[in-house]
Amino acid sequence: MTLDERFKSEALSQSDALLSHAMRLTHNDKDAEDLVQDTLIKAYRNFDKFEEGTNCKAWLFRIMTNEYISQYRHTQRERACVDLHEELDENQPDKSDVFFPDNEFCEDSPDFSDEVSFALKHVPDDFKAIVIMADLQDQSYKEISDNLSIPIGTVMSRLFRGRQILRKKLHDYAASLGIVRV
Repeated sequence: MTLDERFKSEALSQSDALLSHAMRLTHNDKDAEDLVQDTLIKAYRNFDKFEEGTNCKAWLFRIMTNEYISQYRHTQRERACVDLHEELDENQPDKSDVFFPDNEFCEDSPDFSDEVSFALKHVPDDFKAIVIMADLQDQSYKEISDNLSIPIGTVMSRLFRGRQILRKKLHDYAASLGIVRV
């Protein structure tokens, strides 16, 4: 079987799972499709390094997660540069009281309320990916560990810390719904 045939049978057969994972990360159809495409391109370029017989889905999820984090960090650096240049222009009106949401959660998601989307934006990427994989995709610690190529202890620690951040951000919202006591 040629490398192209192996890629088609092993990697391209995971397209639906990749799109589902990308949607959970980006909450935007267009961004999710772009992320899947970028992931498959990287996977194709490096498919000769993939060990036949290992978990291709986990390998693809790891590529996708790394790609998502890289794109997010790149976007954050661009925003920091733009913000720095805007601060230097004294003729512009003060924008400090205007809310500019991050692109990744601007779209209304049927999965989350506005409050949950807002809280999730404040969870660092390393924690967010694990929270999504554990709590939304019901992956085990072992699966997450394999997908992200990190120790199980790190998965547990990051999941705990990510949930703590979400809990703090969502406390008032949960209290307003009567889920927790004030």
